[in-house]
Amino acid sequence: MSASSGVTLGYGTTIRIGRGTGPVVFTLLRGAEEAQFPDQTPADVDTTWLGSPGGTEESIRGLKPVATINLPLQYVPGSEIDLLLTELEQAGSDEDIILEITPSGGGAHTWAAYVNSYRMTSATAKDKKMAEVVFKVKAKIATGAPSAPVNTVLPAISGTPKVGSVLTGWPGVWPVSGTLAFQWQLGTGGVFSNVAGATGQTYTPVAGDVGKTPRMLVTNTNGTGSTTATSAPAAAVVA
Repeated sequence: MSASSGVTLGYGTTIRIGRGTGPVVFTLLRGAEEAQFPDQTPADVDTTWLGSPGGTEESIRGLKPVATINLPLQYVPGSEIDLLLTELEQAGSDEDIILEITPSGGGAHTWAAYVNSYRMTSATAKDKKMAEVVFKVKAKIATGAPSAPVNTVLPAISGTPKVGSVLTGWPGVWPVSGTLAFQWQLGTGGVFSNVAGATGQTYTPVAGDVGKTPRMLVTNTNGTGSTTATSAPAAAVVA
């Protein structure tokens, strides 16, 4: 079936699947080489209705068809993806999945689907093996408006606050992706100020930091907005 809008994979384009209708964990289909959006244009049903002017035939917008999407990808026997797709093919229409395609530079598109078939298709002289997974698409899933990043678990600092000892910042958990930026601060009496140039994920206290309390700010920015989360302060720096 032809596609109503196609996507050729470029750098940054991703295809993921999640088991069930509300998956928490998604698996990235590595090695996918190209993909098209499934076509689910509603079929028109031609009919004659006595109430139409002059008894002319009319076309009524019909149901959306179950679309097919063929996805070629590199075949790695025994890999996580190979085992997952094999399980899903055996389950067939008995196990729903969520299929997500995110074109490079665009937003995610998701469909309710199931795996209709999965098979190895070729092996080259250089031993590059290819496979094809065929999805049957039930329906497009509407997605909400883009949102700014949200932090669900605060950043944290690990290491000993000691002169010459490296402190490492963990960025926390951000369900909505974006670009992360870091800023280390030092505080005295609960009043904090930025450390000039300390914008990496690590910071090494110097002699002038003794007695001051370090913390780290993480700012996550996407096309909708930005959000800053702050770690709990570490202990005061010692010599």
